[in-house]
Amino acid sequence: MSPCDDCLDLSGSPSATGWRQGLALLGVGALCGETAVEHYRCVACGASFSRVLLGEHDDRIWRWLDCPGVGHA
Repeated sequence: MSPCDDCLDLSGSPSATGWRQGLALLGVGALCGETAVEHYRCVACGASFSRVLLGEHDDRIWRWLDCPGVGHA
């Protein structure tokens, strides 16, 4: 299954763009007590995302995790 249109739009967006309906939170990673990354899966298409919250400005994005054979065709 390919990523849905909503996931294609979200991929690469700034992480300041809030969570959208249809994403299930899978886990949270912290660094020195501050949330650094959140992991999500789309309930519609199965796409997996990292929402990077710390680091350089250009690194703080919604990053689609291309996991061959896991929710994608």
